[in-house]
Amino acid sequence: MAYRIRQDGVRFSLGFVLAISLAGLQFIAILFVVTTSYLSSERAILDHARGLMQRAGGNAVDHTKRFLEPAGEMAEQAQRVLNSGLVGTTDRDTMERYFFELLQTESNVAGINYGDEQGNFVYVMKSDGPGPFRTKFITIEDGTRKTDFIWRTEDYEVVARDNDPLDPYDARTRPWYIKASDLDTRIWTNPYIFFTSQQPGITVAAPVVFEDKGLQGVVGVDIEISDISVFLSELQVSESGAAVILHDDGSVLAHPDPDQIKVLNDDGTLSFANIKDIDDPVSRAAFANFELGSVANFDLPSDVSFRRNNYLGLFEPLEGVDLPWTVAVYAPENDFIGEIKKNRARNIWIAAAISILTALVGLTIAELILRPVRAFAVRTALVSQGEVSAKAPLPKTFRELSKANKTLINEIAQRRESETKVQELSRDLAHFSRVSVMGQMASGLAHELSQPLTAITQNVDAAISTAKQSDTPNEDLLAILTELDEQAHQGGAVVRALRGFVRKDRGKVSQFNFNELLDQAKRLMRHEAEDQQVTLVYKRADNPLVYGNRVQIAQVLLNLTRNAIEAIAVAESKTRVVVVHAEAEGPFLKVHVTDTGPGVPKTVKLFKQFQTSKEGGMGLGLSISRTIIESNGGRLWLDQNESGNTSFCFTIPSEAP
Repeated sequence: MAYRIRQDGVRFSLGFVLAISLAGLQFIAILFVVTTSYLSSERAILDHARGLMQRAGGNAVDHTKRFLEPAGEMAEQAQRVLNSGLVGTTDRDTMERYFFELLQTESNVAGINYGDEQGNFVYVMKSDGPGPFRTKFITIEDGTRKTDFIWRTEDYEVVARDNDPLDPYDARTRPWYIKASDLDTRIWTNPYIFFTSQQPGITVAAPVVFEDKGLQGVVGVDIEISDISVFLSELQVSESGAAVILHDDGSVLAHPDPDQIKVLNDDGTLSFANIKDIDDPVSRAAFANFELGSVANFDLPSDVSFRRNNYLGLFEPLEGVDLPWTVAVYAPENDFIGEIKKNRARNIWIAAAISILTALVGLTIAELILRPVRAFAVRTALVSQGEVSAKAPLPKTFRELSKANKTLINEIAQRRESETKVQELSRDLAHFSRVSVMGQMASGLAHELSQPLTAITQNVDAAISTAKQSDTPNEDLLAILTELDEQAHQGGAVVRALRGFVRKDRGKVSQFNFNELLDQAKRLMRHEAEDQQVTLVYKRADNPLVYGNRVQIAQVLLNLTRNAIEAIAVAESKTRVVVVHAEAEGPFLKVHVTDTGPGVPKTVKLFKQFQTSKEGGMGLGLSISRTIIESNGGRLWLDQNESGNTSFCFTIPSEAP
């Protein structure tokens, strides 16, 4: 005998209703969990994706700036040399040799030239033949114009000569010459397609002005920007994402496919393609709104749809370089969340299958649960009919359900504990990943800095040699160049130490004079302290010999001194003094770096990674400094005295361990 419920003329088993209800509730619950999990995962992954795209855009911006800045620096250097008279503006042979040497230091630079107000012109450029370098001279003498060409080897040996009496070129009519002359400052031209190489390029130019004679001419540096497209083709935004560089008029300056950026005009010349004309429908769809305004105004994330696919887009203006360029990045959403969309669909089907299976199992379980209930009903009916005594034992029921309930609760608790642990592990893995990326960034930064530092030292050595060859050497200039050479070498040493620290390499450990390190630190920090109106006081040690890695100890000393200066500057302290004091303490030399700043907030846990009191700080300086000092056999701590002054102290062994 079974209990049934009547509804609209249809009779349903109570077990069937219970099973279907449980299965339906389970399906809804699983669907809710799957949906909320998908939405939260989607938001997290899309936020992470935007972060990846911002980093990709930032990498593209940094690469482009590093690509362009050497040309600007080269133009300024040539301007200074010509303005100072170290290379005469009328000495074309010396100027050619100087341009030749500059051109060999930068692979991205296509050529260097100088044109003067009389129409004379010197241009040294890279060539396809008959020699790797070609020089063009335009000489005006007594109203007569002569154009000569010289091809040279990498060793400055002449390979071939030629002339062109019909050459009409006049630098004074070129946009780079006119713009630099009018503005009287270093300028960048708009990008254009170089006539000789048919490659996209840009020119940076600077006027050469004598105080007593005015404008003499303009020096220009040509740089091909096609390598930026090569970098963009290798930039990993996502599986199908890409980045392009746009001018504020919508011209495409760099694209992963270099053939996209050039178009053939009706007159046979080449020019840059507009974003709305390129053969890249996704880029056109993502950045079509640039038709109505300047690219530089669109620096916020912009999401678009194309052919039923959603794309993430963002824009990074090229800051730090006086150029109206913007890096535009896009990537399909499915590159980041496509897998979790598939997983959501699978989970829904799994949830439906589980619900159906649960309904079938539920019918069986309901029957088992309802069987005692039916037994109670039968017993009641029999008792009412007098066929069974009311004192008869009751049927057993529900004890198994109680045990099952306890077991289920235990299972839920264990699952929650397990979930608290795929989360703690996930956070640990994410933190390890960030630390690993920072290590790679530090190593890459050290590698990137080593090359320009080497070029600086070589150029400074060349400048010192050139200055000394003068009959009346400029002592002030020699002093400046010598100090610049020392600081460049010190920067190289710091870079090597940083690379060694990333590789966990202790570096060279030896005995050195700490007072000499104090003198060097005083020179290095002088300009920074003067900028912040902070007085630096150095108290030398009586017994200054210590044992350790000199470059690493210098890095810690400079870091603590810089922190002290920044603390005073941010707090706008009335008393602005930093005292560096070294004194012997047993088998160690104890160094105090004391400032008159506001002190360290109690809420900041010093020496712990990612803990900082500075706005925008990363919280790694003190942690790394403590690691360096401890690896050199000393210790680093904070000593905040009653007067409120902050003093960071560290020790260095006076003898080898």
